[in-house]
Amino acid sequence: MQEGLIYTNDSCIGCNKCVRICSSFGASMSMSGPQKSSIKINASRCIVCGACIDVCAHGAREYHDDTAAFFDDLAAGKSISVLVAPSFAAKYPRSYRKILGALKRMGVQKVIPVSLGADICTWAYLKYLKDGGRQSMISTSCPVVVSYIEHWIPSLLPRLLPVLSPLMCLATYCREQLGMTESFAFIGPCIGKSREVQRHPNLVQYNVTFPKLMEHLQGKLSDEDGEFDSFEYGLGSYYPAPGGLADNVKWLLGDDTSVRVVSGKQYLYERFEQGKRGIFSHELSYVLIDALNCQEGCIEGTARVHGDDEDLGLAQINQIRAGSKSNEADSPWNPSLPPTERLERLNQQFADLDPASYAETFTDESATCTVLYPNAAEADKIYESLHKPDEKSRQINCSACGYESCAEMMVAIFNGFNSRYNCVYFEKEETARLARMSFADQLTGVMNRNALEMTGGDLYGRGHSLGLIVVDVNGLKHENDTKGHTAGDRLIVETARALSNRFGRERVFRTGGDEFLVILQDYHVEEIEDGMRAVKDYLKTLDVSVAMGLSYCDSYEDDYDVMLKIADAHMYEDKAHYYEEYSTSIKRRER
Repeated sequence: MQEGLIYTNDSCIGCNKCVRICSSFGASMSMSGPQKSSIKINASRCIVCGACIDVCAHGAREYHDDTAAFFDDLAAGKSISVLVAPSFAAKYPRSYRKILGALKRMGVQKVIPVSLGADICTWAYLKYLKDGGRQSMISTSCPVVVSYIEHWIPSLLPRLLPVLSPLMCLATYCREQLGMTESFAFIGPCIGKSREVQRHPNLVQYNVTFPKLMEHLQGKLSDEDGEFDSFEYGLGSYYPAPGGLADNVKWLLGDDTSVRVVSGKQYLYERFEQGKRGIFSHELSYVLIDALNCQEGCIEGTARVHGDDEDLGLAQINQIRAGSKSNEADSPWNPSLPPTERLERLNQQFADLDPASYAETFTDESATCTVLYPNAAEADKIYESLHKPDEKSRQINCSACGYESCAEMMVAIFNGFNSRYNCVYFEKEETARLARMSFADQLTGVMNRNALEMTGGDLYGRGHSLGLIVVDVNGLKHENDTKGHTAGDRLIVETARALSNRFGRERVFRTGGDEFLVILQDYHVEEIEDGMRAVKDYLKTLDVSVAMGLSYCDSYEDDYDVMLKIADAHMYEDKAHYYEEYSTSIKRRER
């Protein structure tokens, strides 16, 4: 299996939390077997939402980015400028200037705020919406949202705003308007931005995530601050907040503009799945749907460290928003201007830009996420392998496997996303089956010698009546020699069945090839003797003969071995009577 951006390390114990949280069916695949359990990622189905990283308590999920390559190339003298996410200053308000200073000392050419790209993105969004007269379009700033729709709901592709993300809008602006030719590295909070980098290799070459950047720079910071290079921007700085795009749209179109903000790794995709029954209902008319994978927006991000304080980042981003406003008369970010004039100023600011340069296209990737469904016979076969033969057992729906229902688990197994060893019910039933096998004689189904040694003592106690019956099949050797072992096995099986039917399978033990022991507590001796006669009479109708010997006491006092010898002796007496009934030649062969 090809390793993707997010991958599983050796710490995985197969707890299934990642399966349960995953919005992409089949992306988290159980590799469980009888000996080891782990959950791997199917890269072709993974949308890089990061939910599995958040939920994993074992540190078993990690991710790849371009941090190492970025610093290696920088050290080798490659010309690189960095494009910094708006959430950077909010996440690291006390240290971001020192980080920028360290990057400059290491050779970074320019430090450019992606907030400018967000302003361009807003301009392109509104221009597209106005020119096209479209409603309920979905924002495309978040690469994970785009990936989910491309993989799972291609019917929504026409609703995706065909505009580059803020990062790629900035990169395009720098390439086309400013003529910058060096390599670009994005510094941001998102693992999924690597997908954008792969999609637009000529625009941006590295995705450097916050945690790995901080890890690399540990111990390399000094008191020397650095700053962003001089690029003016506005409320694009507020994009990282949940509803940040909606805030920008309302700033430019008015507070009455209907924008639906939807965020959160599971909540968002559930809303999308509802389709026309939900946010895309004809009764609900939104100008725009501001969709973000992370509940706290890019302040949270998929590349995050457990324990990160999003509240601090959200507080900081509000301060940054306030500082992004301008009192300049021609600024679209002047709070004294009405929304119509703000939009007019924004259009004037970017009048030289060609909207076609900032257009994005999307791809139907649903072929990589097909789900096959078994027919009734195939489904039954899978259920049977799970020890679920009936409807009751098929609707346990305990969700321990990570899926909501047994039916969903069955489909996952059919598609190769999971295995029966990941089903708790199967493991319990299989354990019970193996236990039965370890205690049961494989030929006859009655208890075996192992069961006698492990549990036989539970069948009798002091002070209670106890009866021991020793049983031996007559004529077995003659049957094997003259008719074959299949015929001989029939004598053994019929004897075991007759004893089980009369006295109960759990009280009948096969102690040797043709030997059985029956342990009966709290039976009257008359009951036992009647039972022995009934067994013999029944077996005679099947042309099966057995010798039986009984040892009985009214009050057992720990003399089991003595009783067993007595029963054994009585059995041999009965066998002697059997020999007397047959010819001398038969008796000679049996001996």
